[in-house]
Amino acid sequence: MITAHGATLTVTNEALTLTPTPLAASLQGSGHSREVAIADIAGATSTPGDAWTRSRVDIDTGGGTLAVWFAPGDEEGPNELCKLLDDARHGHAPATGTVAGGAGIPGFSFVGFDVETANRRWGSICQIGLVKIVDGEEVDRASWLCKPPASLSQFEEGNVAIHGITEQDVADAPDVCDCIPKMAEFVGDLPLVAHNAQFDASALRDACQASDVEVPQMLFACTLAQARATKLDVANHRLPTLAEHFGITLDNHHDACEDAAACAGVMVGLARQAGHTGSLMSFVHDSGFTLGSIDAARVTPVLRDRSGAGRAMQAEKAAQGGVSAAVAASAAPQGSNQAGPAKPSQSKGPQRPWQSVATPDTVPEPNAAADPNSPLYGENVTLTGEFEPHDKGELWQKIVEQGAQVGKNVTKKTTVLVVGEWATVTSKEKRARELQDKGQDIQIWQASQLLEALGLDEKPPF
Repeated sequence: MITAHGATLTVTNEALTLTPTPLAASLQGSGHSREVAIADIAGATSTPGDAWTRSRVDIDTGGGTLAVWFAPGDEEGPNELCKLLDDARHGHAPATGTVAGGAGIPGFSFVGFDVETANRRWGSICQIGLVKIVDGEEVDRASWLCKPPASLSQFEEGNVAIHGITEQDVADAPDVCDCIPKMAEFVGDLPLVAHNAQFDASALRDACQASDVEVPQMLFACTLAQARATKLDVANHRLPTLAEHFGITLDNHHDACEDAAACAGVMVGLARQAGHTGSLMSFVHDSGFTLGSIDAARVTPVLRDRSGAGRAMQAEKAAQGGVSAAVAASAAPQGSNQAGPAKPSQSKGPQRPWQSVATPDTVPEPNAAADPNSPLYGENVTLTGEFEPHDKGELWQKIVEQGAQVGKNVTKKTTVLVVGEWATVTSKEKRARELQDKGQDIQIWQASQLLEALGLDEKPPF
């Protein structure tokens, strides 16, 4: 797949397919793809541009010339298109449009998913992008510009600066409430894959609730979680970085459909690298995670499941009753992250969910020479929940280096409780809020705040 100006191109031995980007489709009034049979193509000529002038490929279709334009400075795209067309004319192109090159993966099917939002409210969806992967290969894509829910319709400058979609761009677009049923139909029973999937899944649910639309039951995986767990040799785990690592073109980052395609390519790349065969669910489960889920009641995140009990139940329910049964089985883990013993249990039985987040034995001492300007300096910090891929021992050490004291439990000395991922409110968080109500000055941070303070953050937008 090649990204040109206003379109994505797929070349097979049978045809060249030009699919307009959502913005181009909106401006042209049509999102229909154009297909040119390879047998009708006599040749292609590339005209290079420069930093200011667009490059162009003129395709001789026998009855005329089809001009394909590329962004200024893009030399690789025109050359790649000419080569693929020449390969196709000699029968050497892929038989189907394969994500990120390489062979497909039988059974590895899902829908890449991305949304863009009008403002800081997650439900303010103004664009949806979907890319369907069947057996590890792209077979279809869909995208809609849309009006956010009426109560969330303001377009904020910061969001527009990221994706370029304005209120005027969606003036004639359908309401998001009309797009969500189309999305559900496109996805069917396939799981979703998104990058930082908790955001996209929550945005979908929030948009449904703000639009009084039924929330579709869906399962999802997260390329951010998968990539972090894989320990790739990359500078960070942002989507453009991962796309480059796997050789995936992403020229129009923050176009929902382009991001969905890149995300899909990353997931396929991760599976190929692992030598995986079979379903997305089995790949996620083999990586130690359960799939996340969306329904009217909640969004359950992708969670580490070291015991394997959650994965086994999810797989069993999906096999017995499909998506709805698997979503219903995404129940909150029982117990608390405080429930574990101070020392590792000698039991030979299965590990309980709380054991994955059990506190270490030894509390390190604060750094007396730390920078007093650190936001953690002088604080008494307690952690609760999951901070994958970082373990609590690692975080404790970095916290005390900032001049803070670490506490195992929430006490009257606690000044900061950091809440990591967990499917329910932990007992530590409940205790902290009880003390807040009694007048104790306890700040409750999200994990992202702590990671930023420690220099471990990878800030969105991804």
